[in-house]
Amino acid sequence: MPDNLLTIHQGTELSLLNTEQLDKLPVIDLHTSLLVEDAERIPSIIKNLSTEKLLAVVDLSSWDKDKFSPADFAIWLKVILTMEPKEALGEIMRLDHQELALFLSTVFDVKWYDPDQIYDGNPILTPDNVFLLFPKLEGTEEEGESELNRIADQVIDIAYLDGNLQFGRQLCIDTMNVAYSLNEEECYATKNARLADEGLPTYIEALELFYFEDPSKLLRKIIKMSGDAQHKKSSPDHDYIISSFTVVPKAYWDSIFNFSDQLLHDLQIELSALLTASIVVNNVVDKDSKHISEVIDRSKSYFNLGLELIRENISVSLEELLGYAKLRDIFRLGFSLLVDIKRNAGNLKAAVTALNRPDIIGPDEKEFLDHLLGTIPMFQKTIDAQPVAFEKLEQLKEARKMLSAIAERIVPKK
Repeated sequence: MPDNLLTIHQGTELSLLNTEQLDKLPVIDLHTSLLVEDAERIPSIIKNLSTEKLLAVVDLSSWDKDKFSPADFAIWLKVILTMEPKEALGEIMRLDHQELALFLSTVFDVKWYDPDQIYDGNPILTPDNVFLLFPKLEGTEEEGESELNRIADQVIDIAYLDGNLQFGRQLCIDTMNVAYSLNEEECYATKNARLADEGLPTYIEALELFYFEDPSKLLRKIIKMSGDAQHKKSSPDHDYIISSFTVVPKAYWDSIFNFSDQLLHDLQIELSALLTASIVVNNVVDKDSKHISEVIDRSKSYFNLGLELIRENISVSLEELLGYAKLRDIFRLGFSLLVDIKRNAGNLKAAVTALNRPDIIGPDEKEFLDHLLGTIPMFQKTIDAQPVAFEKLEQLKEARKMLSAIAERIVPKK
């Protein structure tokens, strides 16, 4: 794939890159590289990021679906606060002010200071003697105060650095006026827009990838798309920002079919977008390369199952079909095959239980059913949960035969 169609980041030392080069890195690749970067180098890398890229990489790790994570946001503040005070102020001012106020509002209640009033507790008076900060979080006895309290306190001090009253006061006012749910919703919309510019769909958008549909009906629908003008696919945006994790090499496609160069480029970009959505649904966009790679491998296996089934049933060439059929539907076909067999296994086990006939199935068959029911075909909440172990369509067919044999013993054919 030509370089102007795809940016791949593989093991580049971030500290050696300038702002323009860093901007060209996919945000997922940038974040995973920062996770393994030497801690002392990260502040200088952050300073080299453009504001747009900085906000994107902070957003990537500061949200859990639609919920803002103050603790994760604080990690970036902690890094920034290791800089010289004036540099730290500059970086804090580059952060999203609404997210910054949202973070501070989880740590402090901000009130106007009245010198004639006596206040309970130990509120913190801002450097301009205008606001009082009442800590909401209590640390352990050993810590004295929570780390979030310390970080938030330092942020306020930096905001007022060198008599910078305007920024410090505005930050306190914004924090005082936070209506958390409403502000979180507004920040969420802004975050989604920023990450969309980086090629990342929202969680809800990505979840459509895992919409179950009866495999037989979906297969017929996909095959019927071929030659139908309304389903003719246009070429995707070749400026699409593609993570190196989601790049499926040319050798993979060559092993399937000898596609034309133009279609090959389009398919690579389309599949990359699909795999990116899978990363989002699995909630690993901000995880290390091991977690992301495992999600990618599992998602590719779903796509492969769907593609195998299609190749067995089409009368036209695969190249012709893929000019019309969306790869998303082929992925859903493979996923739906796995969901369908899991449902069948669940129905059989329920029938055995209802009939109170555990003798109908042998120990190996019981283990087989438990294996199908114990997996999570959509996504794993932990990396320890193993995916459905079907790499080939033939394996799926053999499993169906085993389920059919069990079913015949439960309800014998007449």
